[in-house]
Amino acid sequence: QNAFRAARQYLGAHPRFETFDRMAFITRYANPVSAGLLAYQRALGHEPFRERRALRGDAATLFDKDAFDPDFFAPDPASYATPQKVALGARLFYDPLLSSDNSRSCATCHQPQKGFTDGLPRSASFARGRFIKRNAPTLLNAGLQHGQFYDSRSTTLEHQAVEVVENEEEMHGSLAEAVRQLHRQPAYVAQFKEAFGEMTDSIRPMFIQNAIASYVRSLTSLDAPFDRYVRGDRSAMTAEAVQGFNLFMGKAKCGTCHFMPLFNGTVPPAFRHTESEVLGVPATADGKGLDGDPGRFAIDAFPQFKNAFKTPTVRNVALTAPYMHNGVYRTLEEVVEFYNDGGGAGLGLDVPNQTLPGEELNLDDREKKALVAFMKTLTDLSAAAKAVPGGVGVPVQRVVQPR
Repeated sequence: QNAFRAARQYLGAHPRFETFDRMAFITRYANPVSAGLLAYQRALGHEPFRERRALRGDAATLFDKDAFDPDFFAPDPASYATPQKVALGARLFYDPLLSSDNSRSCATCHQPQKGFTDGLPRSASFARGRFIKRNAPTLLNAGLQHGQFYDSRSTTLEHQAVEVVENEEEMHGSLAEAVRQLHRQPAYVAQFKEAFGEMTDSIRPMFIQNAIASYVRSLTSLDAPFDRYVRGDRSAMTAEAVQGFNLFMGKAKCGTCHFMPLFNGTVPPAFRHTESEVLGVPATADGKGLDGDPGRFAIDAFPQFKNAFKTPTVRNVALTAPYMHNGVYRTLEEVVEFYNDGGGAGLGLDVPNQTLPGEELNLDDREKKALVAFMKTLTDLSAAAKAVPGGVGVPVQRVVQPR
């Protein structure tokens, strides 16, 4: 009761939206209340819910290191990850066998050292010298969302895997052909049998999809400096970065689409839906014309989805330049400026269905710098540090940056 009373008093004493110190409230009041409720529940003899949820029932706060369960986002219980599936998926992820000419793997466009992106505005196409129309998103924490690809056309990582492998511009492969090649390698067959106990004599395409999806779900890690600060390590963030967090969640309005603590578009508290937004992203950095990519509208032809793209995570954003679905902005400072201007509508572009408010945010230079400082505290490469399976190469095409 004392903790609740103190929290209410703090809220009452700090009513202004723009100046409210969200970090102070979370660390001094919200986290202790949340942890206290769990402790009290257990003291009464009531164990946390065991049903599978996005936010684990035994998480003391939203910011616990293992608060979220990636398997909640899997299509069914048979698809839940195991260490054997993850190990197999990692091997497949880095193996060029899945492409039609063995020239590229998943890691060609999702390189661990670049935050599982490729550093290009738009990813290199299977056809050498050409580029696909979109930027490669990070796979770090990609398992914690219900929409995959910028247009959300896949609801699971399993479906995304087959879409990429069999896309003529990406892998130009075939799961049926991959199965035939895998059957010629006894070590792979043995590994599939170990990962999928129901397997008899044949590797199924779905086993490939689920193994790769299990590996991607294993790339979940919520232990960035921000997380450590909120959990009590006050040395993990500078005062400037803390100010940036308060701006992110307040005046800058970033948190209205990038929901804390995942900082993606997966909507709390149930985390059952991942949102898309219309930002009015320009075709070029000078902002003189709207990018022509229809986004989600090409999949679901509703007027509100024209130029709509999935809200990506801001976690590890310091590693994943360039930014936006078309890679139009090369720095976080440019991205902040775009939002400060009010998106495409604020730049004077015709975006009648823009969901981002079109008015200026009126951030000053100090506030913009603080926002960038905060976003850099969301970097956590502990999942990316997992070793590449021995003996498997990571083919990365030599490409020229598109203009």
